[in-house]
Amino acid sequence: MSVRRKKSFGQIVITAMFFWSALLCHFEASSLKEQGDLLNAYLYWFFGFTAILGGFRFKIAELIYGLIDFINKNKK
Repeated sequence: MSVRRKKSFGQIVITAMFFWSALLCHFEASSLKEQGDLLNAYLYWFFGFTAILGGFRFKIAELIYGLIDFINKNKK
């Protein structure tokens, strides 16, 4: 199963914003770590990681669809 998705300008902008927010979270976390606030720093790094995952949402979906196809083909 191959899912072809038409990339619109809005999708590209939202993907760029995911990566931008991840970068901002990283810088904020680094600043908080220098101030000694480790709990909030780790939270910001976690938020940045989830923003990176959001930026790769279409690739993650392709990987999951490929895995489902692989499993279904091996069941037959």
